[in-house]
Amino acid sequence: MTDAPDDITTRAASYAVGALTAAERREVENDLRRSPRLAAEVREFSETAGVLGLATAPVTPSDALRASILEGLDDVPQVSRVVQGPWFARPAAVLMGAAAAAVIAIGGTVVAMNLLAEPSRVDQIVAAADYERVSTEMDDGATVVAIWSESLEAAAITVRDLDAPPADHTYQLWFIDEAGHAAPAGTFDADSNPQTVVLAGAMDAGDAIGITIEPTGGSSEPTTNPILVISTNV
Repeated sequence: MTDAPDDITTRAASYAVGALTAAERREVENDLRRSPRLAAEVREFSETAGVLGLATAPVTPSDALRASILEGLDDVPQVSRVVQGPWFARPAAVLMGAAAAAVIAIGGTVVAMNLLAEPSRVDQIVAAADYERVSTEMDDGATVVAIWSESLEAAAITVRDLDAPPADHTYQLWFIDEAGHAAPAGTFDADSNPQTVVLAGAMDAGDAIGITIEPTGGSSEPTTNPILVISTNV
């Protein structure tokens, strides 16, 4: 591969924080085997994201501390980089600094503040240009909201007031193609209300989203009729 150094850094950082489409992720993963530098930068960004994710729970800073931090940022050199092409197609791919964090010494204590939270998959779907949303009310009064993005090949649901599944059973999600083939896409137990679940696997254009009740652990193919099928042909 012949990417410029800046492009390698941008691709690695975007991959580490989950800011790429499924197709772009596959492209980076293919290039990892051919580019030691890309592999090294992905590893470094992933380690940084992991450290930030395992940091202590965030607290709300006092007004004085917040003002001091914002004032201090004026002295931090800013990097200006314009990236053309798909790596700049989504706001989530814009990274402010390699570590995405500010380390500030206050009274001899070093405080690390994460200035760029990694966007969740739901955030990425909602931010996508082709984001779609459908809300369905079931006969028992439960509500299921489905969101998806065909460009990201991703979908998620939020269920509200859905009864728990029978003992030794679970709810299972499916991507159902136009031929009726159902691909397993994860399970959930409706143990919180509301509950949001990101479907596992890649969503193909035109796939419907189905929910069935299956034995605990899920099934490789549906063993019961769906309790709900949501069409994405809107």
